[in-house]
Amino acid sequence: MNKCIKEEEIFKGIRFNIVKKTYETEEKKKYIRECVETASAAVVLPITKNNEVIFIKQYREVIGEKTLELPAGIIENGEDPKETAKRELREETGFLAQMITLMVDYYVSCGYTNEKVYLYLAEELEDKRETNYDEDEQIEEIVKIPLEECYKLQEENYFKHANINVALSMYRCINKE
Repeated sequence: MNKCIKEEEIFKGIRFNIVKKTYETEEKKKYIRECVETASAAVVLPITKNNEVIFIKQYREVIGEKTLELPAGIIENGEDPKETAKRELREETGFLAQMITLMVDYYVSCGYTNEKVYLYLAEELEDKRETNYDEDEQIEEIVKIPLEECYKLQEENYFKHANINVALSMYRCINKE
């Protein structure tokens, strides 16, 4: 197995760092990888008792567009991913989940980043009608879409956010009879 023999921080940012890592093979050949190191995230697929998926619509500066997204957020240092999922659901939508279950965890793109996503299913939702957005969040509205319509939209390549596609696909697999 190749081993890391040197690390050099190239950039230290607010949300991520870039680290240049030098690796050595068993044959003593060296190579370099630039790695984006960031915190992991929790994403929530909230499904109402009426079989609707709750999304948030917000503006994303990086792509310059409004996006439809699932509630999600960065896992704070030492925080349990499940607690992050509960917190983000409440803060971004005002809903509280009585039942929250890990469906899957996965790496976003392990070729260049260590970011890991923990994807939760939230059920038995209670609308507390209280949101608490982060100061830099620009959430415009809460959107509910029937689950069957979500599947049709997914098949039409409507959803551009990978987390939505993973969540809907996982939910569909889990609920196959």
